[in-house]
Amino acid sequence: QRVMPFKSKENEEGFLGLAFHPKFKENGEFFVCYTVMPQAGYPHRSHVSRFRVFADDPSRADPNSEEVLLEIKQPYWNHNGGSVIFGPDGYLYIALGDGGFANDPEMNSQNLNSLLGKLLRIDVDQRDDPLPYGIPADNPFVGHTGFARPEIWAYGLRNVWRPAFDPHTGILWAA
Repeated sequence: QRVMPFKSKENEEGFLGLAFHPKFKENGEFFVCYTVMPQAGYPHRSHVSRFRVFADDPSRADPNSEEVLLEIKQPYWNHNGGSVIFGPDGYLYIALGDGGFANDPEMNSQNLNSLLGKLLRIDVDQRDDPLPYGIPADNPFVGHTGFARPEIWAYGLRNVWRPAFDPHTGILWAA
């Protein structure tokens, strides 16, 4: 079933982020984050997905190539975050807002079992079953099963928007 991005009157939903794989010229992979239209029994949610271009036309994305890597339930329409960026280490960084409303009522940004209000870091070139991606061994919460999600690289964030790595120092800047 093809999932459609959410079309909303609000301003923090829809197509949120795009990052080309560092080896895009070789593998034709790119990654997106977008919100999904609520349906009966399914709440607001964000998808982080891998797509590929057509093998015979690398200038066109193949819409049927979508592989959903993460599906994150969103409690409200705002503070979805959604920026995706590859770091100098080759890992995919995913900025997720705290889920919205005022004053983080769900307390997601401090909850280490929630992916909301975090900057995640995953390895899209490896798989750690049953996950469709790998967890970098040096992520801060690797090995803290039950206490924290291993995808978390930084937490306590309200709504990171457009992170960027300084090309000279490799330091991550986030608004």
